[in-house]
Amino acid sequence: MDAVATREPGAHRGGGRWFRDPLFAFLLAGTAMFGAYAVIEAQRTPEIRFTAEIERAMVEEFQTLTGRSATAADQARMKKEWLTEELLFREAIDRDMQLTDADTRKRLADKVRYLIAGAPAEPSEEQLVDFYSSNLTRYQGEPRTSFDQIFFEQAPSDASGLLARLNAGEPVAGDDFWLGRHFPRYGDSMVRGIFGQPFVDALRTAPRDRWVGPIRSPRGWHFVRREESLPAARLPYRQIRDQVRQDLMMAETERAIDTAMIGLRAKFDVAE
Repeated sequence: MDAVATREPGAHRGGGRWFRDPLFAFLLAGTAMFGAYAVIEAQRTPEIRFTAEIERAMVEEFQTLTGRSATAADQARMKKEWLTEELLFREAIDRDMQLTDADTRKRLADKVRYLIAGAPAEPSEEQLVDFYSSNLTRYQGEPRTSFDQIFFEQAPSDASGLLARLNAGEPVAGDDFWLGRHFPRYGDSMVRGIFGQPFVDALRTAPRDRWVGPIRSPRGWHFVRREESLPAARLPYRQIRDQVRQDLMMAETERAIDTAMIGLRAKFDVAE
């Protein structure tokens, strides 16, 4: 009994030396680091595998599109094309193109937007009319103006003389303009797109049936006579029903996205 008792403490001390040995601690740390590196590398380079399910789906699609069975050469080509596309996609992600390429970001965001919101249900006629009635300011038409213009590519040397001749009813040739001289009931946005905002402002304040100018635009110089001005008017529902339908469905989508944003803001750290 005494002999056994005297050996047990010694044996315990001998085994404990392994744990106190610096070389053992170094090997243990190295093993842990190697294991962690292996885990990280496995996450960095996920396996790409052309599975039987992928091949079967591609073969079925091929047969549907071509009306014939896929040969061995067809299957080899499909596998090559799939692997090429997959590798290019992985390379794009590795280069963080989803973060730096605006088109890629938009396509991905639009895809997730659709996955979250789905396709809105087709609205009823009552829902469309209610939406139109609740958003009348959105369906207000813009002011329209009918006017004539005489165009010059360069600033005319005798502008005041030309203006006097025009108001006296004398003909003035001017230069050719691609849209002609007469503009019947053009909306402000159309006039702005052709001549610019300063032209719209000058036309709005011009006296009716009197020539004014020349007004400068990005295209040249214009003598203008305002004939008719129509105020902004509400667009009839029947005339813009398709637009109302599109606006309502877009509003439903945005509501679903706004709801989803609450959860996404909680999921990601958003600094504002």
